Amino acid sequence: MKKLALLSLLVMVATVNAMADDPVSMTITLRNGVVKAYSADEMDSVRYVGGALGTSSGVGLKIYLKDSDQSEDYLYSQIDSIDTHVEVNTPTITPEGGNISSVTQVTISSNAGTTIYYTLDGSDPAESTTRLSGPTPVQISVTSSLTVRAVAAIGYTYSAEASATFTMSAIFDNNVNRNSAINGWRTMCNESWRLEFPHMTEGGNNTWTVKSTSDYGITLSLEWDNSKIANRWTCYEMYNNNWDGHTDRTDDFKEDPELPAATRSTLDDYKNSGYSRGHLCPSADRTMSEDQNKQTFFLSNMQPQWQYHNGGQWGTLEDKVRDWADQCDTLYVVKAATISEYVTINGTQQSGLKTNEHCIGKSGRELIVPAYFYMALMKYDKASNTYSAVGIWTYHCKDKDEKQPEQYITIDELEQRTGIDFFCNLPDDIEATTESTYTANDWK
Repeated sequence: MKKLALLSLLVMVATVNAMADDPVSMTITLRNGVVKAYSADEMDSVRYVGGALGTSSGVGLKIYLKDSDQSEDYLYSQIDSIDTHVEVNTPTITPEGGNISSVTQVTISSNAGTTIYYTLDGSDPAESTTRLSGPTPVQISVTSSLTVRAVAAIGYTYSAEASATFTMSAIFDNNVNRNSAINGWRTMCNESWRLEFPHMTEGGNNTWTVKSTSDYGITLSLEWDNSKIANRWTCYEMYNNNWDGHTDRTDDFKEDPELPAATRSTLDDYKNSGYSRGHLCPSADRTMSEDQNKQTFFLSNMQPQWQYHNGGQWGTLEDKVRDWADQCDTLYVVKAATISEYVTINGTQQSGLKTNEHCIGKSGRELIVPAYFYMALMKYDKASNTYSAVGIWTYHCKDKDEKQPEQYITIDELEQRTGIDFFCNLPDDIEATTESTYTANDWK
């Protein structure tokens, strides 16, 4: 009767508080000498009731075989030992290496549940202190000649090593100002080869961060100026399956834990300041999932902004950007505000900051207030294999008396005003043509 009562408890607890693990091959030896063996291939899941064997609250486990709703149940009081047999496959690297002439996406994969450890500097992926890691499959971008070395692991069980060597052709050198030409660019930001990225600040006290989700890829990327406690720019891509979903706005405003604690903006910086937390990548551009939308609410993606501008002229331009995203294959977006003391407009030096205004919150710390907000936009048409671009410049107005019409200018002109090299990862000949012209018909 006592065993029946425990079996009933096992079923009851499993219904309420079971925890599932990916199955691995295991052999269960019972106290009566019976041995039961299960291979990972035949199991659907394993559920541990109350905890694993040996834990104070552990009761037992339920093994569900594939194509069966019935479980095979074992009380820990019946079990003498559980031996697991972990199988870790040698990773597959796709493509397998060879000559490349442009940025190449490389996938490293192994069996489900494994962690991939890999290196790009020739060191041993199983032991190197410089190794990188991620759950299978891992995707990386190769932008130069290198060898990818990789192993897969479950716990402390490692697979054999796989490697692939890639050789970049000289044609890639047609882009001399690309981010990947910066010494140590991978340490700064491994994704900075992407077309939406402006040129990263070299030799400064800046931080770069990339926000992403497993379902929809990169949400946004940004550069943060730690000296000025301000966003330098936010960039992202828009195409038909990464922005227009059905998730509600989360309003999950929060600090960015990836920035240094002493130099990141806080909710207290904005509290009672009179300024809105003005998005650069707006919530409405990232509504495919709740996680994706929440990432737009990091304060690193914001600037102090008068609500008249934020909800008015800037908000109207955000609507236009979404319309343009529907009219092209890919829209590359950079949004920012002036954080330098001066900008040069039509040859005249002007203040880049609201010099008599600061965002002063409960913390008593001052955040600078930009005098201008702007966008750098570039769209790609797959059918014609062409790019077109525009810069949009707005004065940061407090009310209708300060409002000025936005200006539509070339990217070259925007670069002169801001000192930022936009779309620097394009081949130089394409960059020169795209950034020197603005065609109004492309941006109706």
